[in-house]
Amino acid sequence: MMAYLRAIWAERLKMKRTLALWLAPIAPLVIVGLEMALILDRAEYFTPGNGLTTWENYGQQIVLLWGLMMLPLFITLETTLLSNLEHSNQQWKHLFALPLPRSAVYVAKQISGMALIALSMVALYGWIVLTGLLLSVLLPGLGFEEPIPWLTFARYVGISYLAGCLLISIHTWVGLRWHGFVVPIAVGIAAVVVSLFIFQSEYSEWFPWTVPGMALAAQRNGITLWPQLIASGVGTLIVALFGAWNVCRRDVL
Repeated sequence: MMAYLRAIWAERLKMKRTLALWLAPIAPLVIVGLEMALILDRAEYFTPGNGLTTWENYGQQIVLLWGLMMLPLFITLETTLLSNLEHSNQQWKHLFALPLPRSAVYVAKQISGMALIALSMVALYGWIVLTGLLLSVLLPGLGFEEPIPWLTFARYVGISYLAGCLLISIHTWVGLRWHGFVVPIAVGIAAVVVSLFIFQSEYSEWFPWTVPGMALAAQRNGITLWPQLIASGVGTLIVALFGAWNVCRRDVL
């Protein structure tokens, strides 16, 4: 156990001052800023529906856009950046020669990727609240003067994160298995393109790259996709175990 903890601590030190760490709190601002700009431009069309308050509608739209458009590509980018900390410096021989289980290196990468995405989710939560408060000043009377639904936002963000955990496992394995940016980024982009075509189909609730968005879309109707969320959790573990076995048996000589 200590070997795994040391590997995780070492990974934390390697992430300091890296682009992967800085992007985690900043990237959600792209979606939040876009939604805020749309409301400022066309406030008259921003009308909550399905019994939602203004705050709930605002938060739900942002997390839905994040899960559909940004999260799959962001996970691809973050896991690739983490993987290339070793690929770019040719560190695999050194890492696998250390008196640590090879699996500890993989586990550290997996946990680091999950931690970075969790940080981005926390930042998304914060940006929703901050920009909503700003809108209450810029657009008084729109409904942002109402109490902030803290627990509702936590549910939105938590569901999106759980639904995206399988993607973290998949792209952690792809990023560590193939050297460089080309293959991991190509896999992520290709999967997102496929998700655009199947989003309205019956398969969208089970395709890993659309589940984060579909989970939030279902919330608009008061439905929680528990089978998909449970499958995502089980799949996360299975892919992580397979990835560790596959990467750790590589010949790095």
